[in-house]
Amino acid sequence: MKSMRSLYKKLFHYVPDKRILAYFSMALSAAAVCSYMGAYWFLWRFIVSILVIPVYEKAMYDAIIVVILMILRGILNIASATCSHYLGFRLETNLRKNGLHKLLDASSSFFDHNSSGEIRKIIDDNAAETHKTVAHLIPDNVTAVMTPVLMFVLMFAIDYRLGILLILTTVIGVLQYRKMSGGTEFLSGYSAALQKMSAATVEYVRGMQIIKIFGVTVQYYKTLINSIKEYKQYVYQYSLSCKNPYVGFQVLFNVFYAFAVPAAVVFISYGEPAMLILAKIVFFAVFSGAVFTSFTSIMFTGQDNFGAQNTLNQLDELTTSMDQAKLPHGNEETFQDFNVEFRHVDFKYDDNFVLKDFSLTLHQNKTYALIGSSGGGKSTIAKLISGFYPVDGGEILIGGKNIQSYSEKALIQNIAFVFQRSQLLKTSIYENVRIGNPQATRQQIMDALDAANCTSILDKFPQREMTVIGAKGVYLSGGEVQRIAIARAILKNANIVIMDEASAAADPENEYELQQAFQKLMRGKTVIMIAHRLSSIQNVDQILFVQNGKVVEQGTHNELMACNGRYKDFQDVYCKANQWRLA
Repeated sequence: MKSMRSLYKKLFHYVPDKRILAYFSMALSAAAVCSYMGAYWFLWRFIVSILVIPVYEKAMYDAIIVVILMILRGILNIASATCSHYLGFRLETNLRKNGLHKLLDASSSFFDHNSSGEIRKIIDDNAAETHKTVAHLIPDNVTAVMTPVLMFVLMFAIDYRLGILLILTTVIGVLQYRKMSGGTEFLSGYSAALQKMSAATVEYVRGMQIIKIFGVTVQYYKTLINSIKEYKQYVYQYSLSCKNPYVGFQVLFNVFYAFAVPAAVVFISYGEPAMLILAKIVFFAVFSGAVFTSFTSIMFTGQDNFGAQNTLNQLDELTTSMDQAKLPHGNEETFQDFNVEFRHVDFKYDDNFVLKDFSLTLHQNKTYALIGSSGGGKSTIAKLISGFYPVDGGEILIGGKNIQSYSEKALIQNIAFVFQRSQLLKTSIYENVRIGNPQATRQQIMDALDAANCTSILDKFPQREMTVIGAKGVYLSGGEVQRIAIARAILKNANIVIMDEASAAADPENEYELQQAFQKLMRGKTVIMIAHRLSSIQNVDQILFVQNGKVVEQGTHNELMACNGRYKDFQDVYCKANQWRLA
């Protein structure tokens, strides 16, 4: 009971203005239970009026009362469910909103440690589960508490011996239920296995394209297979543990009233009125159906209560993780300049340092290309400039001020990104570009599309910029998607541009247009580019060769070639690869 109070206290925190509906729902549910038991009391009187003391006018009166009370019970249950469901829908909405708001505030490191499938499952599915917790369990818990009590009162009022039989049956039934409910540790493991399988399934479906391209079968997707096996094992163990106790529970509550029949014969043999005993047996047989239904409902209510507690715990754990990964922001709205400085920065993924005591200064209105072997730290440097990752030591400054002193809005407005695998929403090309600056005019959006050399893309479709991506078979190539992303960045007109060089994955017919679009995007900006094609960076202001989290070489193309260092080695290998031909 204490845990349930704690559960609902946490849930009501998200709907403080609607919690009164919970009390209305409980009161109405309690009234419905009283009406239900009242109907059985008048049913007992009806049976007595028919079998023991035949008074048909009184029997008719009792029958009418039974009908009225059952109708009243239905009305009260509907009213109770209406209150609890309204509260449940509001709670579900608020939990999703809260989760999404916290996701927006979380750093990118949070998403590195939590799969999208797991996040979706916990926020979306668990929010739906909390709806069930409130919408159904609030009235169900009241029913689960009051129904057995009133049943015992009713049976003892009719015949204490039947009351004792009901109590004994209930005790045995509870013992059977405890055997099949599993321990808290077991159910927690079961829930965790289900969550893991759900997350792995989502990730598998999202990677289906790669799986098909490379012919990878499900047997090689170890995460999914292992999660399915783990869940299967929990289900199998749970099924085995429930088999005998559940059969015993079903048999007990379906036939326990039969024990009253031989007892009735004994009572009659000792001189008790036969018709009165018969009336009690008839009522007990009818009432046993309600007993079975009620106790089955109570059994599932107990399981649902545990599931609700576990669901909320998962939400709390995810929320705590998001709060811990929350990015700190200040109130600064303006930048003195757009020089970027790394000052003794430490950064690690898990327990492995990628950058250690890293220092670097990037001057405004210059273009910097980061090159080096995979895993050397190029992407990490670019990500940290965005402010989406908290550093583990040192500080990053823009315009001479710590990046954390700026507001989130200021950072978003002044830093633009072009990723190697840019994402477009399933809406029109026009709306995809407008994301860069929602206040932009139509002419500004069209100018951005033109500057990014997107005219040839628009000419392919009858609806041009209003063409919806993903609708009616409309899909764009990788290079075309990147040009749309560049148009978005041009429209944003941010002072700092971070880009993962798109031409590495561009199709040949798009490469020329992409390079032109890049030049327009980079004009007059502070640009940090993760380079993949060495031929495209020879005219940048500075080339930074990054290795093991350090800038080991820095300079222009000619300066680095003259040094005969790592950069020259890279260029030589690159040139040989380009000159290679199949004989």
